[in-house]
Amino acid sequence: MQKPNIYIFPQLSDNYGYLIKLPHAKEAAIVDPSDLEMCEKILDLNDCSLSHILLTHHHDDHTAAVEDLKKKYNAKVIGHELDSQLPNTDIKVKSDHEIDIFDNTYKIISTPGHTVQHICYFNQDYSILFAGDTLFSLGCGRMFEGTPELFLQSLTKIKKLPKETLIYCGHEYTHSNLLFALSIDPENEDLISYGKWIEKQGSDARPTLPTELQKELSLNPFLRCDEKVFQKLYNSEDPVEVFRKMRLAKDTF
Repeated sequence: MQKPNIYIFPQLSDNYGYLIKLPHAKEAAIVDPSDLEMCEKILDLNDCSLSHILLTHHHDDHTAAVEDLKKKYNAKVIGHELDSQLPNTDIKVKSDHEIDIFDNTYKIISTPGHTVQHICYFNQDYSILFAGDTLFSLGCGRMFEGTPELFLQSLTKIKKLPKETLIYCGHEYTHSNLLFALSIDPENEDLISYGKWIEKQGSDARPTLPTELQKELSLNPFLRCDEKVFQKLYNSEDPVEVFRKMRLAKDTF
């Protein structure tokens, strides 16, 4: 068993795609391909063809390149068995399923909230999570289809993963998430310090991802809805209600 190399590449305006391959291998997988030109560039740069496409959810900014890539490379498309809006899937999965890609095992984690059939892919061998639009650094996805209860349950599942888990998110939203986090948690010295690093990454045109779960547990307000600072702010001891109000506040921030 080998640890896969993960290559991050930009797509569209602020999306990220991820290429997964073993060292020196000639086959790769891509997570949430939306920009055909950029997907082909990253494959060419790594001198490999595409064997698998992993989809977290059906939004067009995560799937737009699927059909062209599948046609060109005959790649197998993996997605939620009940998500009828996905491009034609070859391998249909559901919560707690395990799939094998390049001798690594990925557990399917059902994370409804952003969409009802949203899933994340967790590499159990090396603690790598492809989180799509469920969790971002210092934030979480908009609640388009789910409910506060469902979304918080999904985030709680992620909170229980190993602390060293590296989280690969679907968008570069970290700076805007930082500004919101500071607006509701302004005295958090660790958050202020992290913010300086985020600013530097932005000025250098470098990504802020992946992020580490341990860091998110102490800094990401959406993973801390049970903490007194936010319960006081939103006048509720119910984490679900705190999450609901926090998400609404972020939507209008």
